Amino acid sequence: MNINKVYRAVEDWTSGLLIVGGLSLMLFGVVMRYVFNKPLYFADELSVYLIIWGALLGTVAALRENAHIRVDLVYRLLPDRWKWLLNAFANLVGILFSLFLLVYGIKGIFLDRHSVYQLNLSSIGMGIKLWKVYLILPVIGLMFLVRFTARFIRSVRGLPETEDEAEHEGAESEWRL
Repeated sequence: MNINKVYRAVEDWTSGLLIVGGLSLMLFGVVMRYVFNKPLYFADELSVYLIIWGALLGTVAALRENAHIRVDLVYRLLPDRWKWLLNAFANLVGILFSLFLLVYGIKGIFLDRHSVYQLNLSSIGMGIKLWKVYLILPVIGLMFLVRFTARFIRSVRGLPETEDEAEHEGAESEWRL
């Protein structure tokens, strides 16, 4: 099996399962509280963590599919050379942002003397160690780094930003023949 397909599946399934799990837990908590009058003390806090993790992982999948909202009115008017430079620059900025998330996420969680790990901070409701909650920052930093690096390499080579766009363009050119 192709490593890219496995990585895509991990992105999609993990983000989807976390969001669905968080929403299901939230619904279960509401039913237990208002129907059975037996509130679950952990449901609200844990569901928020699951939904946030799922949404953040979903942003990586959206980047892969080139599905983020953008304003491209001026971009469409640019000549191809400028589009190429702008794509390379945007992906380079994305790489720097990813490195920032990765490096400062690790530093803020573990290495700084005032980090949540060093201070042994826990959440108020469930007592979860906050370093576990914040671990999503370096994780998505690493995942963004993989995606932005692939996009940067593709843009420098003059290829479409995503593999799906490349397949789509290939299908269009075959259709035109």
